[in-house]
Amino acid sequence: MVNYIKSKISSDFVKNSFTVFSGNVIAQIIPFLCEPVLTRIYTPNDFAVLAVYLSIANLFSIIATARYEMAIMLPKEDRKAINVLGLSFSISLLVSLLSFLMVWIFNTHICKILNNEEVSNYLYLIPLSVLSSSWYQVFNYWNSRKKRFHNVVISKSVQSVTMVSMNIGLSFFKSLGLIFGQIIGSLAGGVVLFFAFLRRDKSHLKTINQQEMKEMAITYQDFPKINSVHAFGDIIKQSGEIFLLSYFYVKEQVGLYSRTLRLLFAPSAMVGAAVGQVFYQKASETYRQTGNIRKLILRVIIALGCISLPFYAVIFLWGDNLFAWFLGENYRIAGEYGRYLTPYLFLNFIVSPISQIPLIVNKQKQAFLWSLCGHSIYLLAIIIGGVYHDILLGFTFLSIFLSVYYLLLILWFIKISCIKKTDLQ
Repeated sequence: MVNYIKSKISSDFVKNSFTVFSGNVIAQIIPFLCEPVLTRIYTPNDFAVLAVYLSIANLFSIIATARYEMAIMLPKEDRKAINVLGLSFSISLLVSLLSFLMVWIFNTHICKILNNEEVSNYLYLIPLSVLSSSWYQVFNYWNSRKKRFHNVVISKSVQSVTMVSMNIGLSFFKSLGLIFGQIIGSLAGGVVLFFAFLRRDKSHLKTINQQEMKEMAITYQDFPKINSVHAFGDIIKQSGEIFLLSYFYVKEQVGLYSRTLRLLFAPSAMVGAAVGQVFYQKASETYRQTGNIRKLILRVIIALGCISLPFYAVIFLWGDNLFAWFLGENYRIAGEYGRYLTPYLFLNFIVSPISQIPLIVNKQKQAFLWSLCGHSIYLLAIIIGGVYHDILLGFTFLSIFLSVYYLLLILWFIKISCIKKTDLQ
């Protein structure tokens, strides 16, 4: 038994998960601890402007590389993987240009629809957000492919420290300080990964060529055709909730809701993201070799459930008092929002790290249909609350509907986890 435990602890999966987890803890604990400072130097209205800005920027960022960056993990040869990287970066330049044109043409209409004129001038920063985000993701996946998770840890820590420092240092700019913090933080993290790439893999750059990029674009065409649409649907859901809340409610409620999610998604960002990043690498490798990852999935589901249950139970019971103590009395209602959302957030914590299973087993089309169903349920719940002018009613329906949805999704993940892919590349 002792030898069995030692073998599990010493496994690459556990060690790599712990490496990324430790980095995520450092990266998330800093903004988490600074949150009481931020909520006292920024108003809920400032956070509402940030939420609206990010909801628009993310519509472009999520498709900035046509999702080809996720395919960097899949080729057996580095020569092919580096051409996927080149393809991803090239597409991101085009999407950033497109984002500028869209903002330039539709700026006034966007602000009127969202009932938020303050964000108007800030929208011209979206191309920078798109480039910084895509740059970070491309080199993040390359380092994950090479199992250099320590580079990922350093980049996340630098990103977090830079973002918080900018938020505090530029607080006199109000909401613009929050937006600059997001952009500069992402750029700083990307720079760390880029120089890590240059130190060890610079020689691969000369193998990038237009012909091979075209071949990789065709080989992994499901990513832009299906996964990018899937991912865009995910962002439509996330951005749509902010758009709908901005339409139905005052800015202060939007700002409070955005801080609620930021704090309650912190465990997912710290633990879930770490496990998910390593899980994708390990599951991809295992599936290529054996065609069966069901045991791995079950172990991860059970572990994530045990880790997250105590945290979300505390929020469910005492969320309002905890938020009032930690952030200030003005944020007590944000804790009340959290109490209503905890069942859904608990299951989301479990599902998020294993959500890339359909990519591995080539079930992207079916996953897209699942996501459409989930997004529709999500937005429907928000609309119900808006129609009745009761935000807590909307959150109640949201939590119930999505809890059932996530349970069914987990069962589907388990079912498809041992279906052998016909073309592994």
